[in-house]
Amino acid sequence: MGVKVIKLIKVWFLMAKIAAQSQLTTNAGGILFIIGKVIRFALFFIFLFSVLSQSGELAGYSREEVVWFFLVFNLVDVLVQFLFRGVYVFRPLVVSGNYDLDLLKPLPSFFRPLFGWTDILDFITLIPLVIFSGWFVFVNHLVIGIKEVIFFFLLLIAALLIGFSFHLAVSAFCILTTEIDHLIWVYRDLTAMARFPTDVYRGLVRFILTFVFPVVLLITFPAKALLGLLSPEKVVLGVGLSLFFVSLSLKFWYWSLRRYTSASS
Repeated sequence: MGVKVIKLIKVWFLMAKIAAQSQLTTNAGGILFIIGKVIRFALFFIFLFSVLSQSGELAGYSREEVVWFFLVFNLVDVLVQFLFRGVYVFRPLVVSGNYDLDLLKPLPSFFRPLFGWTDILDFITLIPLVIFSGWFVFVNHLVIGIKEVIFFFLLLIAALLIGFSFHLAVSAFCILTTEIDHLIWVYRDLTAMARFPTDVYRGLVRFILTFVFPVVLLITFPAKALLGLLSPEKVVLGVGLSLFFVSLSLKFWYWSLRRYTSASS
């Protein structure tokens, strides 16, 4: 099992290298993309500070804690996009029938749909984001202890598993309907709701964001864990639910794959 995982990682690195070479041939476009992302992040950050400077808190959280939620949202969002960018280019493979060739390769059937394209520009923006987030946490003394740090990274892995689950489910829908773009934007809009602490939502909305489209588990749980606001029981719940969603998405994927007929046939 371990040897197979290492081989898959090597294949992913090779595909990422090829994708990076393709992207870096257009330097101007890449630079503009990075500048645009930085400007968007900075403007929203300024907006956040301006609003919270007047009120001082949001849903019982201090200004620094709310900013931490925003930083975790960006960390998870960029990580998920970096790892599972292949979903964005999967539809042409299905429509053209070229996905048939990938099914003949000695790789997991979901490898190409999820990991078939890696955006090196996401990785470039991820590095300063991680450094800034670490600096912000240290300067504002948001970390309580080592236990909270462990819980944070554990739930960050759980968040990536949930991101994997959703993108795999979207790929399964693409197999069945050849449509994918609208579902990806639904995912982006739902995760954007967690830029702020999801405690601001109540009733049915909060239930949906926790158990149907687990945005709370994706972003709010890791953010709360580092602040010491999450009990060990909820950490276990978050990890357990992430594994449940992975299992569910895999079953849906293989079910849809059995109904796959090449679009070229």
